[in-house]
Amino acid sequence: MVVDGIGGRLTAVMDDFLALTQAPGVTMTVLRPAADGTDAIEVINLARGVRNMTTGAELSASDYFRWASITKPMTSTVVLQLVEEGLIDLEATVSTYLGSGWASGYELDGVDYGDAITIRQILDHTDGFADFAFDLGFYVLASTRLDTPFEPEEVIDWAVAQGPLYEPGTAYEYSTVGFIVAGLVIEEVTGNPAHIELRNRLFNPADAREIYLPPEESPPEQTINGYVQGDLKLALNFVPGFAVYTAEATVGAFYDISVIPQEVLRSVGWTGGGIEARAEDLARVFRQQFTGALSDEMLTAFTTPSEFSDYGLGINVGKVDGYTVYSHGGGTPGFRSHAMYMPELDVTIAVSANLIQIEPDIGTLASDIAAVIIDNP
Repeated sequence: MVVDGIGGRLTAVMDDFLALTQAPGVTMTVLRPAADGTDAIEVINLARGVRNMTTGAELSASDYFRWASITKPMTSTVVLQLVEEGLIDLEATVSTYLGSGWASGYELDGVDYGDAITIRQILDHTDGFADFAFDLGFYVLASTRLDTPFEPEEVIDWAVAQGPLYEPGTAYEYSTVGFIVAGLVIEEVTGNPAHIELRNRLFNPADAREIYLPPEESPPEQTINGYVQGDLKLALNFVPGFAVYTAEATVGAFYDISVIPQEVLRSVGWTGGGIEARAEDLARVFRQQFTGALSDEMLTAFTTPSEFSDYGLGINVGKVDGYTVYSHGGGTPGFRSHAMYMPELDVTIAVSANLIQIEPDIGTLASDIAAVIIDNP
C-alpha cells in the first residue's frame, strides 16, 4: 500500500536515481509505524523501470531480486541466537565446532592460523580471509563450471589456499568467506540445514514468506534479469567461460547475466550472500533482526563495531541525518542492493537495482528515501 503524497515523492526519488545511473530498474520497500498510533506497520512498496531490457517488461514490486550480502546479518542473527542458547561461544575457535584442521594450511609467514580463528572474527571480518568476489582468478575458476554449484567447503578451501591477508584478529577486511563458515557452524550445532534454521528462526517470525536461500530452496519464479556494466562487464567479456555468452548477453553497454547458467551464481554466496526475495519480505526480515529476533544482550553485541571498523557482528553502524542507522549492502553479478533500519524511528528501507556496477551507489538511494521518510512522518 502506498500512502497518497509520499508515494509520489518516493517515486520521483527513484526515477531520478534511474535517470542518473541508467539502471534498468529498481525496487523499494519502506516499513514504518502506522499513522493511527497503533502497533501496526505501514508498508510502502514501489518498483520502477524494467525487469528485462530486451522485452521492455515492466518491473513489479512482486518480482524477485538477489540481495547478496544482505544475507550476512541474517546469518549472524541466527548465530547470536545460538550463542544465547549456549550452543555457540563468540570467543571460541571455529575448530571447536568444525574440528581441528578445518582450515589447515591457512598460513602467513610460516604460521598456520586455521585453528586460531574465532566465531567473533568470522562475523566482524577480522578473520583475514580474502574475498572471492573481488578475485579475477576465482572468476576464471567459476567460469569453467558455471552449471555446477559450489559447495561451501570448496569456497572455504579456496580462501584457505590464499592464506590470511593479515594475522587474524588484528585488522578488518570485508569478505564473504567467514559467513559461509558461519553457515557450516549453524548446521553443525543444530543438526539442521542452514536454510531451515534461517526460515524457522527468522523468516517465519517476520511473516516473510517470499524469501529463499538457494541452492537448497528457490523462489516460485526466477529472479529478474540482472545486468553488468563497466569494468566487470569488460572482465566477463574476456574470461573464457563467460565470453562464450557475450554475443547473446550484450544489451548495449550491458551484459545480461541471466543468459549464462545460474548454478554458480546461486550457490557460491550461500549464507554469506545467497538470499533471493521480494523487497517487502527482505525488509520484514531485516526489521525482525532488531525488533524481536535477539535479546538485548545479543542485540548490543550485534550492533557494537570492532576496534577496526564501523562494522559490528554482521552489520554496519552509522548515521543518516543524525539518526542511528544499521545497514548492509549487497552486490552480486546483476544486482546491487541496500537495506537499513533506523531504530529511533522504527523505519526499515530495502532497495535493489538490477545493475552492477552503479554510480552513484545504491546506498545513496536508500539515504534519499530515508530523507523523504524523515520529512514526512
